Amino acid sequence: MKITLSYKSYIIKSSSIFIMVSLIAGIPTQANASFFNNLMASVVGNSVQADEIPAGSTDDFGTDDFSNSQVMPVLETSSINPDTKNVNSTSEVNIVEGGAISPDALNVGVGLESVSNGEMITYIVQEGDTLSEIAQQFDISTNTIKWANNITGNTIKDGQKLDILPVTGVKHVIKKGDTINKIANKYDADAEDIKVFNGIDNDSQLKIGDVLYVPNGVIKAPVPVKKTTNKVNYNDDSSTVKVSSGYYAWPASGRITSPYGSRRGGFHYGIDIGLSRGSKVSAAADGVVVETVGYCIEGRSSCGGRYGNYIVIQHSNGTFTRYAHLSRVSVSTGETVSKGESIGASGNTGHSTGPHLHFQIEKANGSTMRPVF
Repeated sequence: MKITLSYKSYIIKSSSIFIMVSLIAGIPTQANASFFNNLMASVVGNSVQADEIPAGSTDDFGTDDFSNSQVMPVLETSSINPDTKNVNSTSEVNIVEGGAISPDALNVGVGLESVSNGEMITYIVQEGDTLSEIAQQFDISTNTIKWANNITGNTIKDGQKLDILPVTGVKHVIKKGDTINKIANKYDADAEDIKVFNGIDNDSQLKIGDVLYVPNGVIKAPVPVKKTTNKVNYNDDSSTVKVSSGYYAWPASGRITSPYGSRRGGFHYGIDIGLSRGSKVSAAADGVVVETVGYCIEGRSSCGGRYGNYIVIQHSNGTFTRYAHLSRVSVSTGETVSKGESIGASGNTGHSTGPHLHFQIEKANGSTMRPVF
């Protein structure tokens, strides 16, 4: 029997409508209606009217196309992405025990510079590696690598195995008679930081032969012994820098979203100040700019050693201040800056959950200190 074209078209349309009805019955009712609108349009020629989309609406890419390649709108994630471009810097931020931030503070940014899991790892030196680059990669000081591997100079070799500590500082093997305070004094460190980082509360938990990591601990270099005495003296290698409360000024106007200090198996080397993107960042003290990174863009979490765009300033007291996760760097290496002078703007570059400023104070030996304002 001969089938006419019009009869064939009727069969095709009927089959298509049957398939569409079957799909409707099998898909959850919460599915977006635009899927069916587009499917109907392909079968019977209907089209979506422009007035069905709210005026001024845009998708996540800034366009007015809300659909992915399958014509279904991408569902909005329920996870929190605190990219607070217009966050109110005066909003309340709650710090809870242990340095964590409360749920009320999740709409402000914090930095995630450290990659430590709390354990020492072994790194095999690759061709072209330098000590400073490896230190930056693991967010620890160069001296930390030297002390852990008994390196006296700056030379390393391809294939060399390096012990990488989980924190800037030193590794200590517990000996008979050790106490937390003795260990802290030996390495010019903070006893509370040792306890928090290692998850211990008191001396009774110290066991001979166990390893403790000493955050910001330093191995003091011996000085020549004078012939008139048998006593060995040590220089402080800038490890005991004392700074008055008036030396540094607040580098930005905002509230602390993550404080300085130890976490269990981790350490935050500075403070995070929550504020909106593009807020003014100022030099905390007079000094000279010794390092800048200004090419990072948001989304590249490893850029700038996870600090994103940053500025480092050297000060007359031997310390350095670091300003990280910036959206803009307004100074150049070698430039002299004054306390309170604008040097850049806050941002969300590097490994960061949202716009903020990471500010830290570093000593000449690579250890850090609690900011004093």
